[in-house]
Amino acid sequence: MKIEENEHEEQLESSTVMREKKAIYLRWEDVTAVVVRKGATRKLLNRLSGYALPDRIMAIMGPSGSGKSTLLDALAGRLSSNVIMSGNILLNGKQRKIGDGSISYTTQEDFLFGTLTVKETLTYSAHLRLPNTMTKDEINSVIENTIMNMGLQDCAENKVGNWHLRGLSGGEKRRLSISLEILTQPSVMFLDEPTTGLDSASALFVIQALKNIALDGRIVVCSIHQPSSYIFDLFDDLCLLSSGETIYFGEAKLAVKFFAEAGFPCPTRRNPSDHFLRCINSDFDKIAPTPLPSLRDSVVSVSSKFESKKNIRQIALINEELMSGLIERRNNWRNQLYTLTIRCFVNMIRDLGYFWCGNDCCPACPELPDGCRSFSSCNYVSVVGIWTL
Repeated sequence: MKIEENEHEEQLESSTVMREKKAIYLRWEDVTAVVVRKGATRKLLNRLSGYALPDRIMAIMGPSGSGKSTLLDALAGRLSSNVIMSGNILLNGKQRKIGDGSISYTTQEDFLFGTLTVKETLTYSAHLRLPNTMTKDEINSVIENTIMNMGLQDCAENKVGNWHLRGLSGGEKRRLSISLEILTQPSVMFLDEPTTGLDSASALFVIQALKNIALDGRIVVCSIHQPSSYIFDLFDDLCLLSSGETIYFGEAKLAVKFFAEAGFPCPTRRNPSDHFLRCINSDFDKIAPTPLPSLRDSVVSVSSKFESKKNIRQIALINEELMSGLIERRNNWRNQLYTLTIRCFVNMIRDLGYFWCGNDCCPACPELPDGCRSFSSCNYVSVVGIWTL
């Protein structure tokens, strides 16, 4: 099975124009991940290869347990300590990790201070992470532009919300979490299922916002479980996984043709992503009324003929010329400590949980099994949090 080489070559040629803009390119080759638990090993990823280009948004799709989040964590360099990885993951020809300012990662959960407003949340994060060489006006400009790009103008002065305070909706919180990563203007953005828990309209807005971010010369890679047909049309590239193996890698719009030539055409008026997942999902082979193993085995046998090695080698040649475009962005530790202290005390003053603790579990510290027993213990937890952050 061959995907039309002309379209791949045009894709690469259009991306080489980004050389003058010091673009960034991501590629991975023969990535294998094995988890070790109680002496037993289990393979999570099996020799995955691919690449990601600027100005494009890539979706990593597959059934539950197919390795979507594992691949995303491997690309971002944040695998668990009990996972052993082999293979090469290169950013413009060299290995880099989260924390240097060029890569950001948005988790599936939203970790936000419920007592802060949207603008305050972004302001504190900006003062923590943006370089201290930037002026106050420049930082405020970055914050305002981020709020506008993510469509948070109407709720900029609203508090996020917590256990006793009604705040933002799920879609607004998701966009705020993404906004926190946009502040540093990363070249590569990884997002773990950004549409989880959102309705169709909110999910569509979030992916459209990510699409606009990608068009600004950035690489956006996100894992997504089961997108609607409208959301699927927004993706430029698709990486389809099943049981840790690559079923399809290439342009999203060519995936329908790939499955059709494999003998499994997508029925009319059906969501393509639903069709793909049905064809490759082997979780219910033993109980499904219509056995699916033959579908998956046939698609895998055809997908083995699909090679992206040539395109990966072309990306490798481009990578060697672009490392000068990556710079680290760090702030002074004194400024960070000051910002953390102010944010902590603002949160303490506004959160009633810091001033009320019963004999049962304290709502301000739900993670403590026995709860807080006094006001001083809550303050202690908050002050310690300053240093741990």
